[in-house]
Amino acid sequence: MRKKAKWSLVLSFVLALSLVLSACGGSGSSSSNAGSTLAKNQVLNLASTADIPTLDPNLATDTTSTNVIDMTESGLTRMHNDKFAWDLSAGAPKVSADKKTVTFKLRDAKWSDGKTITAQDFVYGWHRQNDPAAKPAYNFLFAASGIKNAAKIEDPTNKKFYGKYNLLGIKALDAKTLQVQFDQAMPPFFYSILSQPQFLPLRADFVKKQGKNFAMGPSNLIYSGPFVLSSWKKGSGWTYKKNPNYWNAKATKLTKVNVQVQTSLATRVNLYKTGKTDVVNLTGDFTNSMKQSNPKDIHTSLNSGTFFLYINQKTNKNLKNLNLRKAINAAIDRNSFVKVLFNDGSLGSNYVVPKGFTAGPDGKDFRGDNPANGYPAGTTADAKTFWNKAKKELGIKKLNLNFLSSDGDQYKQWDQYLAGQLEKNLPGVKVTINQQPWANYLKLNQEFKFDLAFSGWFPDYQDPMTYLDMWTSDNPQNTTGWSSKKFDALINKAKAETANPTKRWNDMLSAEKTMMADYPIVPIYQSGYTWAQKPTVKNFSQPSYGPQYDFAQTYITTK
Repeated sequence: MRKKAKWSLVLSFVLALSLVLSACGGSGSSSSNAGSTLAKNQVLNLASTADIPTLDPNLATDTTSTNVIDMTESGLTRMHNDKFAWDLSAGAPKVSADKKTVTFKLRDAKWSDGKTITAQDFVYGWHRQNDPAAKPAYNFLFAASGIKNAAKIEDPTNKKFYGKYNLLGIKALDAKTLQVQFDQAMPPFFYSILSQPQFLPLRADFVKKQGKNFAMGPSNLIYSGPFVLSSWKKGSGWTYKKNPNYWNAKATKLTKVNVQVQTSLATRVNLYKTGKTDVVNLTGDFTNSMKQSNPKDIHTSLNSGTFFLYINQKTNKNLKNLNLRKAINAAIDRNSFVKVLFNDGSLGSNYVVPKGFTAGPDGKDFRGDNPANGYPAGTTADAKTFWNKAKKELGIKKLNLNFLSSDGDQYKQWDQYLAGQLEKNLPGVKVTINQQPWANYLKLNQEFKFDLAFSGWFPDYQDPMTYLDMWTSDNPQNTTGWSSKKFDALINKAKAETANPTKRWNDMLSAEKTMMADYPIVPIYQSGYTWAQKPTVKNFSQPSYGPQYDFAQTYITTK
C-alpha cells in the first residue's frame, strides 16, 4: 500500500490475510444479489497468516498493518473497487492553473471520541510523518508525490532542510480548509495516494498524551474510519467493531469483523469448510480440491502484486558481481514455480512493473511499451555459463547463500523449490533457508542480515512509479545495496515531469530497463489468486492498489 510506497514492503498476499489480496481488472469484489435479505448477524470472520506488526501510521510498512489502519482510519480519499472516493474531503478540491496548489474543504466528521476532525489534524499527521524524531518508515511517499520541500526535508544530507517538517507544503487555512502545495505540477496519482496511512490526520493532543504508548493497542488510538479496533490479542487475532461516529457510518453494514491468526493453510481451509471463516485464499492442491468440493465459492484473478528476491550487495561482496546476479536470475524456472506450487492464476515474471496495472499517455499498458515478458537473464544453460564466469572473476569454487523468508507452511515449499533450483543449476552453490516470523523478517531485511530475501510489493497508487522509486540509492526500501546514478537520474527526471506525461512515462520505461540490465533483484512472479468466499458475503473488495482488502461496505445476506 504501499508505498507501498507501503513498505507497499509487503511479503505476499498471504502475509496480509488469508482472503487473498489485490485484484486487477475489476474482478476483485463480490457483487450484491438482487432480492437478497440482510442477515440479522452482520459479522464477518477472517483468518490472517500474520499478526499485526504495528498500528502506528508512522511505522507501518507492510500490508497487514496497513490494512488494519485503512479499515480504522480515514484520509482525504478512500479506495473502493480500484477507484478513489472522497472521504474526509467534502468533494473535489480547487486546483490552481499551474496545478501546484490544491485546496481541500473538509466535510463535517468526528473522531471516535466525538471531537471534530480539523484541517490542523492533517497538518500534524503529515508533519509527524516527516519528523525524524517520530521515526517515520515510509515517508518517502511525500517526496514521491512532489509535495513542496518534502524531498529536501527527508534528505539527511540537506542540513538546511532535513527534518524541518514545518516547511512541508501543507497548511490549514482554517478549521475546514486544507491547502497542499507542490514543487511542480500535481502528479496524476495524487488523489489515490491520499488514502494511504502516511497521509492520514492525527490529533496532536491525543498523540502527545499517549506518549510512548501511542498505537500500542486499541485503547491507545482514536479512530476516524468505518471501524474501531476493539481488541487485539497479540499472536492470536484481533476484532473490529463498527464506528458509529464515522461520517459515512450508514454505509457500514458489518457490526463486527473477527480475525484470527493461523499460519497453516490446511488449518485455514478447514476453518472455512467448517463455517468458522468466510473467506480463504487457495494455492496448490487446495485449489483443485476446493474447486471440486465448493465450486460455487471459487474466484480467480490476476492482481498487481510483484514478488522477487532481494540480492544483498551491501554486505556480501560476491553478490556485487554482475555475472553472479545474472546466474541467480537465470537459474530459476519461474513458470514451473507458479504452475507447480501456486495453481492460482499467478504468472512467472522477469519485470518490475506488472502487467495490466496502468496505461500510459499512449493508451498502452506499461508492459506493452516495455518488453511484455520483461528482461529474462537467460536459460538454465545460460545460468551455468554466468556462474562459471562469476567463479573465475571472484576466484571462488563454491558459494554459501543465506536465504531469508517469512515463516508459514506455504513458504517452506516455495523456499525449498527456489533453493533447489539454485543448487541444481548452479553447482557449488549451497542455500541455507532462514524462515522468520513476519515482524522479525522485516527487521532482518532492514538490517541487511541476509544474502537473498523473498519479498514482494503491492502498489500504493496506480502509477509505475510505485514500483520504481523504491530502488533509488537512498530509498529505505532498497535493501539490496544496489545503486545506479543513471537510474536515480531517470527517476528524478520522471518525478519532475508531472506537467509532461509523455516524457515522464518514457523515463519510467527507461528506468526499468536500466535497472534490469544490472539484475539487482530476481523477479519471480506476478501474483494471481484463487480464493473461496461464502456466497452470503457481498461487496467484499480486493483493490489492485491502496488497501489490499476492503470490507468497509461488505454485508452478509441470508442466502
